[in-house]
Amino acid sequence: MSKDHALLRYDALQEVVNIGGGHAATSLAKLIGRPIDMDVPFVELLTYEEVYANVQSDDTIVKVVLSELLGRQYGVFLFVIQPEEAEKLAQLLLPEHDQFSDELIDSSIKELSNILVQSFLQAVMSLINKPLIAALPQITTDLFGSILSSVYMQQEQYSNELIIIKNNFYSAGHKIEGSLYFVPKPEALELLLHQLGV
Repeated sequence: MSKDHALLRYDALQEVVNIGGGHAATSLAKLIGRPIDMDVPFVELLTYEEVYANVQSDDTIVKVVLSELLGRQYGVFLFVIQPEEAEKLAQLLLPEHDQFSDELIDSSIKELSNILVQSFLQAVMSLINKPLIAALPQITTDLFGSILSSVYMQQEQYSNELIIIKNNFYSAGHKIEGSLYFVPKPEALELLLHQLGV
């Protein structure tokens, strides 16, 4: 792949993520009833080895919400958050609550994950004019490496590339940090980029 083509791929992904981040900020503001500020979203296309080395260690305990795309089955979204950050997120999204059970925390994580996934899909659909639907999310807590390996094996023959989308949102001095991983099926990433005009 030429350097120019690689740059075009990145620019296409960055455009989608920027649009999706704007959708997500609007949805979050409506959900919590106050303004949301957003950093410029971060997007990278990395191999599994690069993810483990530079983004998230494979032996870190995390909560992960998994959302699989239906229909063409482009791949799977994984929303990843550290357990200690999960309750902070629940407090921000549900300020009326004093006590936070595991079920309430998990529900909050699923809600944020759904907002991020749907915002990304809306951004893609606005550019390719084709419907994309995600299955109901599933949540689990385990070693990050174990979860990623399990997804790889269950879905069969994924590409060795992952799209990492990093969104940071702020409200009333509080930070919401979320990492959204897109694990594409074989050739799905090339198909998606082709539909985006790359």
